[in-house]
Amino acid sequence: MGRAGQIFKFFAGEALRVGGEIVPSVRPGLTLEVTREPLGVIGLITPWNFPIAIPAWKIAAALAYGNCVVIKPAELVPGSVWELVRIVAESGAPAGVINLVMGTGSIVGETLVTSADVDAISFTGSVATGQAIAAKCVATGKKFQFEMGGKNPMVVLDDADLDVAVEACINGAFYSTGQRCTASSRLIVTGGIHDRFVEAMQARRRSLRIGNALDAATQIGPVVDAKQLEQDERYIELARTEGGSVFGGGRATSATEGFFLAPALVTNTTSTMTINREEVFGPIASVIKVAHYEEALAVANDSPFGLSAGICTTSLAYASHFKRHIQAGMVMINTPTAGVDYHVPFGGRKGSSLGPREQGTYAREFYTTVKTAYIAPGNV
Repeated sequence: MGRAGQIFKFFAGEALRVGGEIVPSVRPGLTLEVTREPLGVIGLITPWNFPIAIPAWKIAAALAYGNCVVIKPAELVPGSVWELVRIVAESGAPAGVINLVMGTGSIVGETLVTSADVDAISFTGSVATGQAIAAKCVATGKKFQFEMGGKNPMVVLDDADLDVAVEACINGAFYSTGQRCTASSRLIVTGGIHDRFVEAMQARRRSLRIGNALDAATQIGPVVDAKQLEQDERYIELARTEGGSVFGGGRATSATEGFFLAPALVTNTTSTMTINREEVFGPIASVIKVAHYEEALAVANDSPFGLSAGICTTSLAYASHFKRHIQAGMVMINTPTAGVDYHVPFGGRKGSSLGPREQGTYAREFYTTVKTAYIAPGNV
């Protein structure tokens, strides 16, 4: 809720910062004006893992730039968006400006995507669904913005501060039960620090408190539902079958009802294993041992995704080189790959994102269209 409030406050200011340009013409007597206008009606399709924040950063941006909104939340978490839309509506939004529809993706989502009355689609969800929606948007001439999967690497070099590296990886891999598109699911570690890092990760992993997400002392809450729990367990078993050594990952008990899974660390993996190629979306991280920085960078870039990436190092030279050469939309230095600010662009490259960035001032690239006017003096 706090993040949603920050997002709306930021975009309230953005509504007054939609400027334009007056540009000299190459032809005598002409003046050029470049302005931005709203797109029209925006269809928003949001996921279950951030049920307030993601709808907030889509709704707030769309409204700030003058659009109307039709939002379809994930079926698992409609209540959060219901309350958010209610608050916006009761705060004075004109009738019809913000609209909530609920139902399955195959029916309600399909209607949004194919409707001639919807001018653009902003979607956050799986790669397969995003690609299918993109094809339909192209066919119907809709502008689109998609945030999809991630298989985010965290590189740990020999010169890293071990405590900093372990805490960054524990946070990035396991907090929020690993149910973040920016989670650190691939830990790429150089040989000189590998064994100490794995030992420290194991000790820290075993100390994590699993339980009721509403308890302030809890560090790892439940998996979202039975289907996701079964998916997590399939990936753990597949990692074991392909030769990985799995530590943790068993079902956990709690005083509250829910689908609880102990965080899993998978060692002795290679970059070609399924656990390092596909997004799991659970509290599971794999360790890939490499010889040196150059190999670490190559392995980090060897992925169909490119959302977030991190490096733990005390070397300014390595940090600077990594920032420039990693194929990701967001780069973290000595800090978790998950956890972003609301006033700067969010998004990736390759299979992680399609279309303009979300959040910050860059959101205007999606939610507005550009108009160029040529003005001659005459009788105007």
